[in-house]
Amino acid sequence: MIHERVLRCTLYSSLEWTASALFRNAASIEQLRSWLRVFKVSPPLSGAGLGILLLSGGYLASLSGAMKQGWIPATLIGIFFALLLGFALILPRMKRIRAALPSGAGANEPLSASIRAVTSDPLLLTAIRVRVLLATGILYLMAAKMPLLPSLAILGIAVVVGILVSIPVWNRASPAAVKA
Repeated sequence: MIHERVLRCTLYSSLEWTASALFRNAASIEQLRSWLRVFKVSPPLSGAGLGILLLSGGYLASLSGAMKQGWIPATLIGIFFALLLGFALILPRMKRIRAALPSGAGANEPLSASIRAVTSDPLLLTAIRVRVLLATGILYLMAAKMPLLPSLAILGIAVVVGILVSIPVWNRASPAAVKA
């Protein structure tokens, strides 16, 4: 049952990655609002899912004595880090994007430079990618059941890969800004 919850959280995080890539390419306010609606579903589900996973997984592991298996504490650390990324970096930036949208603007009105800047925030995109790869690393640990140090190394590699795949967003302007 816990494996199923982790799989769902990974899928919800993948939805965040996809939606963030698509809203970054939005050309109009209506397109941006469409992708923000898709993105709005994922964080509450993945955040709540990660919280439930952390609490139930930690409780069950402590009852069964499974905390002695290295992959379990490493997984709980990874889940806590994913929650921290969501609450500290992703949610405030998503609120900033929603706040930047004009309330009565026309559907086909092009995005302003300030909205483009907020949607192309490289820290937001990096945090989302790191979170997806961290969830993937946690899934791997649940299957591989490795000792603590290799498990922590796997999670560290997942974070590093997340940062590495984010390098292009730090080096380029918004794709929609380039088209304009």
